[in-house]
Amino acid sequence: MISIPHTFIKEDESYITIPALRRFAKEKNNKELKTTVDRPQLLQDIQNYANQSPEKEEEILNWLDHTLAEGIKDVQIKLIDDVVVTLPLLFDNDYVKNILEPLIADTTNRHLNKGYSEDLQLFRYEIINENDTGRKIRLYMGRLLCTFDRRKSGEAEKIPYPIIVDLYCDRGIIVARTKSKANLYKYTDQFDLEHAKTTKSDKEAALAIKWVAEKLVVSIRKGFQAEGIFKTYLYNMLEKYTQTPKEIVELIAQKETEINNIVENIMNRICILKPGYRNDVESNVLNMVEKYFSINYPDKQIFTKDREAYPLKLNATDEEDSKVEQTAAYEDPLQSKAIFFDNKKMLQKSKTCDGVTFMFDRLNPKYCDRQFKVKIIVNREYCMLKFTEYTMEEDIIHVLFSLISSEGIVE
Repeated sequence: MISIPHTFIKEDESYITIPALRRFAKEKNNKELKTTVDRPQLLQDIQNYANQSPEKEEEILNWLDHTLAEGIKDVQIKLIDDVVVTLPLLFDNDYVKNILEPLIADTTNRHLNKGYSEDLQLFRYEIINENDTGRKIRLYMGRLLCTFDRRKSGEAEKIPYPIIVDLYCDRGIIVARTKSKANLYKYTDQFDLEHAKTTKSDKEAALAIKWVAEKLVVSIRKGFQAEGIFKTYLYNMLEKYTQTPKEIVELIAQKETEINNIVENIMNRICILKPGYRNDVESNVLNMVEKYFSINYPDKQIFTKDREAYPLKLNATDEEDSKVEQTAAYEDPLQSKAIFFDNKKMLQKSKTCDGVTFMFDRLNPKYCDRQFKVKIIVNREYCMLKFTEYTMEEDIIHVLFSLISSEGIVE
């Protein structure tokens, strides 16, 4: 009989969601798995399917492992130090297997469905070579934690907490996926709220990354180095998704003579400036003209059409530690709002960005809404992608590589 922890089955935990269930049922094309039934029934049907044979049980356990890696996730990214001499060894399958195989918690059950303890454990690993993402070592990990909510039972619950760690050998990054959850505590057999030690998803992710780095003998880049690189990555990603629409470019081109006259008037008649200020004046005038063309343009779809993503909100800090926080009303593209242009020059000057909330198109919208939000935040030692709604594996990878593959990076 298949064993799936109650934590993963509970609807309010959002580990196994309706889109994931329906996608599996649809792809299996099995008359016993109907996509039209409700969530409890579909879960029961999948468990019944698993209990038909050992082969089908293994199939469902594999599906569960991969389902726990996607969905609502906090994705923590850290940079591997590029001077690590052992990194080339990770391209040797035997080298990796010789390290990881003895660390498997239970060789008779290489899955995330059971076997958790208070210590971080490795349940399974995969070595994957793909054309798009390169070589990846994926580790399925986890440990027991406690959760306590006074509003409910008033009793602590012991829960399995899965953590997925991906090491991208070609890209020099290590990534941990966890599920954000309030009221998390470190595991103790006899829970006592007064003495319980709190924990958070980012702490559990950092612990898993540290564990993997130690076992595979790689070192993580220092915080002050990583922070600057991530901020530049994010700025370049923002630039990619806020290119001026051709409709606005054409309007600006039509007014080239008038714009040049304004620049001349500021330089030589109004302010009497030195020639060295010309580029700055031109930039400010063009930014102002683009701003009013953009916010006044009737069709706001020009800022989203033919784009896989666009920003809704951003945060940035300039050289003098002045904070920029810009938010578009509702879910309109930020680029259609005055606040974007009011601080655009500061962003261009520093070429860094602290945080952006993007709206992304799904690669496969068949089972979900057409779009999803992701919040990208740069902290001192890592970058975080926060997916607050169900997000498929391919979409998580797409966002990750949209960030780390941003052009124009100087490391």
